[in-house]
Amino acid sequence: MGPGILLAAASVGASHLVLSPQAGALFGYQLLWLVAAAHVLKYPAFEFGPRYAAATGKNLLHGYARIGGRTQWALWVFLLGTLAQGIGVLAGVVSVAGCVLWTWSQALNTELFSVLLTLAIVTLLLTGGFSWLDCLNKIMMAVLAIATVLVFVPIVPGPEAWRSLVVPSLPPGSMVLVAAMLGWMPTGIDVSVWHSFWTIEKMRVDERQFDPQSDGMDAVRKRRLRVALWDMRAGYLLSLSTGLMFVVMGAVHLSGRGTELQGVQFAAALSTAYTAVFGRWIYHVFMLTAFFAMFSTAYTVVDGFSRSFAQCCAVLRPARFGGEMSRRLYVGFVIGSSTLACGILLAVGNPVLLVTGAALVSLAAAPLLYTFNLLCVMRDIREPSLRPNPATVWVARAGIVFMVLALAMTVFVTFGK
Repeated sequence: MGPGILLAAASVGASHLVLSPQAGALFGYQLLWLVAAAHVLKYPAFEFGPRYAAATGKNLLHGYARIGGRTQWALWVFLLGTLAQGIGVLAGVVSVAGCVLWTWSQALNTELFSVLLTLAIVTLLLTGGFSWLDCLNKIMMAVLAIATVLVFVPIVPGPEAWRSLVVPSLPPGSMVLVAAMLGWMPTGIDVSVWHSFWTIEKMRVDERQFDPQSDGMDAVRKRRLRVALWDMRAGYLLSLSTGLMFVVMGAVHLSGRGTELQGVQFAAALSTAYTAVFGRWIYHVFMLTAFFAMFSTAYTVVDGFSRSFAQCCAVLRPARFGGEMSRRLYVGFVIGSSTLACGILLAVGNPVLLVTGAALVSLAAAPLLYTFNLLCVMRDIREPSLRPNPATVWVARAGIVFMVLALAMTVFVTFGK
């Protein structure tokens, strides 16, 4: 297990802890289908990241460069999206982490905690001091997952509720939340590009397990692909299952309390789903694990967008931005995006509003990035055994159409009047 855990860490964050319980509290089981549909229809986009890396030995940005020809317009589009989202997404996730700390401690305030957490993330990234915290975070993620399963088991709904899993509905007043969940469930499609970075790094670590001279390069690529896809699917399944459980928990324990989940009190409201089953003692365990889930998401976001920015510049202008300059660009983006994100979260204040706004921006970028990923694997992977199967390709095409329609509907509902 490697990149799949990072995918799960990026996914089980704001979309699961903020948006999913809110969906259950406001609309009961009616949006269960949305969690399932988002995971199924967006699955190929996330599979294409590790598939491209394992089959070609390069990350997806090299594929984006080939799409644009000499102009490399696809890379420029991705770079602009990275600049736009890198700041807003960080502001959203770090403010949620700060909100959890404030709710737990009742000291200082959400904004100050968010700024301090941002400084901590920047320090860890620039000093390389995250290894011990990464190990601790995996333990906390496991505790959160186990606790969530134990809370979910006593409240498993009957067949009538699960009907909403396969019968789509759009309750009145749900469109903004639906659009936000589509943008960030399981997470933004940008993460598929990051996943290709992580897969390349994992391949380098595992290089000694594969011997191209004795096994043949084709056999090595196939084995790499099997490992990468198994790893990715495990993390993806974890995201799907926890997303469904949080909607059910919101419907059972938080019905009628949707407004509490739309502001800074969301963490306290969500904790009652756990204390109702385990008692008051679980409150502190939940707050600690929820904080680590959000902190890992924030850390991954800062690193992912910064790495994307540096890598994109290096692919666009390798002579100018390669080598040591790439590292400087990474550091510059870490510091610059974190500073601007702090300004945004201080100005807005409401973490749920920041998360919703960032998710809507991710939805706007999703159809284009999804299309780029599909073009990359279809054009650049020549070996038939390494290419996605026809069913996955058709799901990808359906997913792109679905994301376009969802974006169009969101724009119409929001601005149509």
